[in-house]
Amino acid sequence: MTYGDPARGATTKADGAYLEMRNQILQGKLKPGSRVDYVQLSGALGVSITPLREALRRLEADHLVVRNAHRDVVVAALTREEAAELVTVRRELDLLAARLAAGQISPEELGKARELIARQDEEEALRYLRDAGLPVAVGGMLNVNRAFHRMVYCGSHNQVLIQYRDAISTRTERYVIVARQINNVSPAAYRLLHEKLLAALEARDAEAATDVMRAHYRELDLDFANVIFGPARRVDRGRR
Repeated sequence: MTYGDPARGATTKADGAYLEMRNQILQGKLKPGSRVDYVQLSGALGVSITPLREALRRLEADHLVVRNAHRDVVVAALTREEAAELVTVRRELDLLAARLAAGQISPEELGKARELIARQDEEEALRYLRDAGLPVAVGGMLNVNRAFHRMVYCGSHNQVLIQYRDAISTRTERYVIVARQINNVSPAAYRLLHEKLLAALEARDAEAATDVMRAHYRELDLDFANVIFGPARRVDRGRR
């Protein structure tokens, strides 16, 4: 592990431990429900207990680890309930972002988004996300896709929306990685819808931008709750 490397997002030992553990959780190397062994992890990561505890506090804030009734730290489980709630909130924020961005995104912002889509440069996407202060899973979800959508919701110029959408993006990353392992989507499918969304934003057409964003969820299987856990059963409230 490399510490003191801002290009990787790690400037301290606690930063490095946090990013490494986060990546291991997102990649499934630290399994859901497994207990965190402080001594083993401290040795594996090459850090003392103090930065490890700071890293765990940050992972707890990310909802990636939890403390059980015995005060042990365990890797958080993946649940249908959480996944469904995250999808619902993320979808509504994305639809709102597309509508607002159609009226607010600048020509310069559109140009950067179009350049990213044209080049499909993973390293450029990683730099953009790290510069925004977001933790990134290397080799995890498609970072070009994540960076592009951040450019769109930042184009809303609504700071509250951006703050909440950044938080949702970080919290949903593990679910998205698992969903893409189950149901892979081709880069060409992403790119086609991204180009359609850019065209709608360039035309300042809020309705079309919202429709394209809605198509993202429908055509790219972005409802990761259903992809991972299968369609939810309907409850017949008329029967007892």
